[in-house]
Amino acid sequence: MSLEIAVLGTDGSPNQQVSIGVDDHSRLMQLVSRDAGSLLARLNDYYSDAEFENSELDRLVEEATALRTNCDEDGRLVAFLDALVQLAYAAKSEQKPLIVIAD
Repeated sequence: MSLEIAVLGTDGSPNQQVSIGVDDHSRLMQLVSRDAGSLLARLNDYYSDAEFENSELDRLVEEATALRTNCDEDGRLVAFLDALVQLAYAAKSEQKPLIVIAD
């Protein structure tokens, strides 16, 4: 089981997505908890869906990029954050939100 973050296609199924497993999610939430008001805190409940509106994606990119500098030794988390940034750019270019799907 993983938490999927996706840009949905016109049929409602994920068109592009990134995944994070439970161990990496736990590490991410430890880092996010240090920043009150973080958009990434919406991922706190591993078993719940969430959404990032298109208007929030620039801030989400900033947060993920800043957070990345705090986890250089964690290759999987760095890879997830890099993929999340790219996915946010893709969603922004399509003027779509990012949808978090508890899979």
